[in-house]
Amino acid sequence: MLLVVAVAMVSCGGKKRDAAYYMEMVDSIRKAEQVKEIQQRSGIYTDPVEAWFDTLQIHTLPIRTAGSHLEQIGSFVSVPAIVKEHFGYPVSAHLKALGLPSAYRRQVVMVAEMVDSITPVLRLYTMDKQHQPIDFLTIYEQTPEDRPDDFGQRFMEYYITSKYEITLLNFYQSHDTGRRPELLNSRRYLITKEGKFEETIIEL
Repeated sequence: MLLVVAVAMVSCGGKKRDAAYYMEMVDSIRKAEQVKEIQQRSGIYTDPVEAWFDTLQIHTLPIRTAGSHLEQIGSFVSVPAIVKEHFGYPVSAHLKALGLPSAYRRQVVMVAEMVDSITPVLRLYTMDKQHQPIDFLTIYEQTPEDRPDDFGQRFMEYYITSKYEITLLNFYQSHDTGRRPELLNSRRYLITKEGKFEETIIEL
């Protein structure tokens, strides 16, 4: 607010204004902010994108993997066409989303891209104040894999603690379901103050 007033003073070409003039300007800015806050509390939005993000249901942490069973995680809602581009998807993509607690005042959203009617790809997004993605991390997906002596699929499991320690486990599951899944690797990520997903060392 003070920056706006300072810019206004400079833009006046050095013309002197009395204190009442600048106080009136500050009051106008404050009133505009108060009106916006009241509108949001009352569910009145002029920007549909902001309305969707602000009314997104927030799921508490921690969260553990639920495979493709999204209903076991929380109440995902459909992402409208106008918001899909904010996540970098085409309008034709079938997306569902769930809000998570903010990290360092950065909005965090879990987005499920439905590859088909039952198979999702799950990603975590950190968003800036304009609801544009800062970074994203894939935490669950299934992909087919052919081996010289076998075939099956890769899949992921994930664990998110209340401190946003995100552990990802990558497995291979043979087509022979009698075999136990093979752990391929494990990784852990944290969210930085800048809203980036940063890999960290897993303490054994």
